[in-house]
Amino acid sequence: MTPVEAKQALETSFSPFLAQPLTLTYGDQEWTPTVSEIGVRIEIDSAIEAAYAAGRKNGLIANLREVAAVWENGLELPLHMTIDQEAMQRYLASRVGDIDQPAVDASLEIDGSLISVQPSAAGQQLLISDTLQEITAAIQGLSPQQIALRTRELQPRLSDGAAQEAQRQIAALLTAPVTLTAGDEQFVWSIDDLARLVRVERIASTDGDTLAVSLDRDQISQKIAAIADATEIKGRYPRVDWNGGNLQITKEGTPGDRVDEARAIDLVTTAIQGTGPQREATLTFAAVPPPVTQANIQQLGIDGLLSVGKSDFTGSAAYRITNIKAGMALLHGVLIAPGDEFSFNNTVGNIDASNGFVEGYAIVQNRTQLEWGGGICQDSTTMFRAAFWAGLPITERWGHSFYISWYNKYAFAEYGDGPGMDATIFTGGPDFKFLNDTGHWLLIQTAVNVASRVAEVRIYGTDTGREVLLDGPTITNRVPAPSQPVYIAEPKIPQGSRHQSDTARGGMQINFTRIVKQNGQMVEQRDFVTKFRPWPDIFEVNPADLGPDGKPMPTPEPTPETPPPGETRTSRLLTRTSRLLTRTSRLLTRTSRLLTRTSRPSHPPAKGSLWLSAL
Repeated sequence: MTPVEAKQALETSFSPFLAQPLTLTYGDQEWTPTVSEIGVRIEIDSAIEAAYAAGRKNGLIANLREVAAVWENGLELPLHMTIDQEAMQRYLASRVGDIDQPAVDASLEIDGSLISVQPSAAGQQLLISDTLQEITAAIQGLSPQQIALRTRELQPRLSDGAAQEAQRQIAALLTAPVTLTAGDEQFVWSIDDLARLVRVERIASTDGDTLAVSLDRDQISQKIAAIADATEIKGRYPRVDWNGGNLQITKEGTPGDRVDEARAIDLVTTAIQGTGPQREATLTFAAVPPPVTQANIQQLGIDGLLSVGKSDFTGSAAYRITNIKAGMALLHGVLIAPGDEFSFNNTVGNIDASNGFVEGYAIVQNRTQLEWGGGICQDSTTMFRAAFWAGLPITERWGHSFYISWYNKYAFAEYGDGPGMDATIFTGGPDFKFLNDTGHWLLIQTAVNVASRVAEVRIYGTDTGREVLLDGPTITNRVPAPSQPVYIAEPKIPQGSRHQSDTARGGMQINFTRIVKQNGQMVEQRDFVTKFRPWPDIFEVNPADLGPDGKPMPTPEPTPETPPPGETRTSRLLTRTSRLLTRTSRLLTRTSRLLTRTSRPSHPPAKGSLWLSAL
């Protein structure tokens, strides 16, 4: 038999194996790889060459002996087969690997009070090494074989039971809202609020993972801090005197009260974890010492003058001067912490006798009447000017409703005098506020010089490097005073007489711009506008003297009197002259009062009425 015939015979003999060496099965799935796909190769050519070489590779005598032996006993030659394990592994990974399925752990889903468990599922893994060993052994027989893939089941790390236990623990935490009491206030944490506080942590274990349920103390701490902020009773900073730069406390600060946050966290945690029907906790307070004492006052960084605000109150009545001094005394020595907003109304407090104020005339809703603290706007105006020139952000400021001439002096500091640089306030209404954005503490010092009629506010702090410039003022929209007077019904006015409560004055608009530079860079350019409304002469008249048109009715001509016997024309003339002088004296007295009259500020005008600013 020739080598070719031998090869054909061998290939025919092994053709079933070479066509489909094996069938891999898994359940109802089958895979039929070719010999090349699994890296199997039979060395037929080598076997034929070895057989054909028998009796031909030695000398004549040796070859004859070898041929005789083959003839008598036959010749057995091994048929070599090579297996490429890497090719076989690639086939399993690419064609059969999709039977790998990871195990699915149980999971928890929390939606408010609804806690659900997603069940676990087992997975499976193809055991490639074990399968390769079986394939290698099977193909040694060079006949088609069927081999079941070797796999193993993968169990989930987190079982349904572990998730269900965590579900039970969470449900116990969310049975009902929790009520917290802090002082006079109550705060209710809803079930949804509580659900956001639940923390679930997975704990690994060789026997299977578990879920640890707890409360997130960081989140509880944040919520408690918000309650503490809302209920805190702030202490008062001390009052401080500049004292030439050697700061001295003139009135000690007072401690505040704040929720004891560390203890509150424990109380709240206990309330949430409690199993009783009363899910509540009463939060306790702890004293908060004043942040500024004589021991640390020199560390506040208050080392220089930042600005000065001045105003003139020449012509003020005694009650007005009293109120100016009372307000300035309440402002003197005030500390403003970094980031705090100064409020004039909150700082001054009650404008009444308890704080040294007296009643004075003020114009309120078209009427002149006694009000506490008339003239306090002198102080708010002076404070506005100091904050303006310090370059501090003005967060609230209201201009007066009508023009007041004595606010002209010192209005624009080195830029000169003029109208419009004022600020009106009223308890419960318009306020003057500014922000301490310097990053350091500020100190307010005030002074009232009765002899020179000058009020002054000085602001001390740490040099900010700010330069404050002024553009303006510009006066526009001048409107003359109304020519027609206004008459107000006032039963207290005697019939037949009238009282002038207001004098006419024109209106105008004043615009000025503050430019603030810091270290040469512009950080603010802000426009300020003051609008003065035109204001008429206002007279108070007895209602019986007003006609249907709201104006006084004409006074009837007096009936000539018959002179008593013996009265001469000269004596009658002297009597009339005396009466005229008396009336003139009364008029001069009323005029003097009008010139010194002041008014307090009020709320912005309501529809159908007008509030006038304080003088």
